Amino acid sequence: MSVTRRAKQSLMRPLARALRRERLAPGALTALRPARILVVRQHNQMGDMVCATPALRAIAETWPDAAVALVTSPANAGVVRHNPHLSRVLVFEKPLRRLPSFLCELRRWDADLAIVLSSVSFSLTSALIGLLSGARHVVGADSRAFGWEFGEHCFSLVMPGSPVVDRHAIVHGLAPLRAVGVTTGDESTVVVPSVAERQNAVAIMADLGLQAGYWALHPGAGKRQNIWPASRFAAVVRRATDEGRQVLVLHGPADGEALAAFGPLRVPGVRHGAVVVAPSCGVGTAAALLEGADRFLCNDTGIMHVAGALRVPTLALFGPTDPGLWKPPAPEVLALRADHRVEDPRGAEYGWMEAIDEDTVWRAWSGLTGRAAANRDG
Repeated sequence: MSVTRRAKQSLMRPLARALRRERLAPGALTALRPARILVVRQHNQMGDMVCATPALRAIAETWPDAAVALVTSPANAGVVRHNPHLSRVLVFEKPLRRLPSFLCELRRWDADLAIVLSSVSFSLTSALIGLLSGARHVVGADSRAFGWEFGEHCFSLVMPGSPVVDRHAIVHGLAPLRAVGVTTGDESTVVVPSVAERQNAVAIMADLGLQAGYWALHPGAGKRQNIWPASRFAAVVRRATDEGRQVLVLHGPADGEALAAFGPLRVPGVRHGAVVVAPSCGVGTAAALLEGADRFLCNDTGIMHVAGALRVPTLALFGPTDPGLWKPPAPEVLALRADHRVEDPRGAEYGWMEAIDEDTVWRAWSGLTGRAAANRDG
């Protein structure tokens, strides 16, 4: 254990005891009748948040008469803003100058029960948010599994937790709740664009001259080892436009390098207007643009999970990550991963995406049953 971690442990132990909540027996949790529930899940990974939406459903189904609020990060607020299982979304931002106003909003929610969700890590900040909410009962993961001695000193009930994803990420996220009786029979993910976001998407489509049946792609990813080479994306787009398809390129704030390498001007031989780049937009508007797409091509990244929640026919390219654990469960999503890696001096996590060739991607993407065909057949 590092000196910094040891120092944090020594500071957090007395704080945890000072914030200790009334204990609950494992079978007593679902017998509670809270009027208001606070869920804390403030990590920044978009894909993790989409994978956590079945957990929100499980909480809402267990306590159908309760109003549920979620604490999340600014990066993920758009993913859950219009989630049907939530009554409110509270955004936690790191600058300390905003902490007093956030704590006031937190206490105004007046939760009876707080549930601190964990996936592959334990967040002391999330635990403290739950404890500072004023809720009589606070439930969270066993922090010892993540190397912290905290939760067992303060939570009303400790759920089992594991930093190792050894089953699908959605099932992994639901497992701690299921261990204490909070469950759902529906493990599908949920992302819902608002009316305003859908209207914004329609306006963008009009501005870009997008016609019904366009194909969409997203060439970036938050992790560089998950990015398929931009030149191969461009080659696949050229094939699509040769067949008369119009292609929309979506991108996020971390995708500047991939977008610069891929932009329409870097796709020689493509007719004017056949490839258009969406303006920078929030995840809700991007989701609404995906709703209008016939099919989608992307790397293993957050927007892949959004497409899966929307059940957009999608080809998702996987590198070092196991699609058996992270591919969206929607049947419309096809995962493609090489069975080997090429040598790459950047390290063992690199070289997987580079092993996926253009021909294989084109055959898989063009071979998807797009929305237009599915609607005709349905």
